[in-house]
Amino acid sequence: MMLKDNLVFLLFFTGLALIHYGLYSLFPGMYFGDEIILSYAFLFIINSIGTTIFYLGNKGTLKIDFAQLYLLFTTIQMLGCFLFAAFIKFRFEENAKSVLLQFVALFLVGLAFQTVYLLKTKVKS
Repeated sequence: MMLKDNLVFLLFFTGLALIHYGLYSLFPGMYFGDEIILSYAFLFIINSIGTTIFYLGNKGTLKIDFAQLYLLFTTIQMLGCFLFAAFIKFRFEENAKSVLLQFVALFLVGLAFQTVYLLKTKVKS
């Protein structure tokens, strides 16, 4: 199940990156560089950590509720995104504003998809 979740997130972020690159082709004023590709890779890694949390939280004798797992996942995700934003700000100062604005938009789109996906697949009726 964990591999399926990772594959879904990989396909989602790949599709989102292709749409983003297509928008960049139409609007050359946007920025699409190595930092944006790094953003997609980071978001995928954070989501992989989340699927691992859900996998481990539902195994063994210690069964953890969906709400607690989701809260743990989003907290780790938020802290990771703060660290990544600080990294971008200090490492890539010349493009930091446009990269961080696009990163926040990507994060929010990813968060919306992840919430819907996890609610449909992980919540037991």
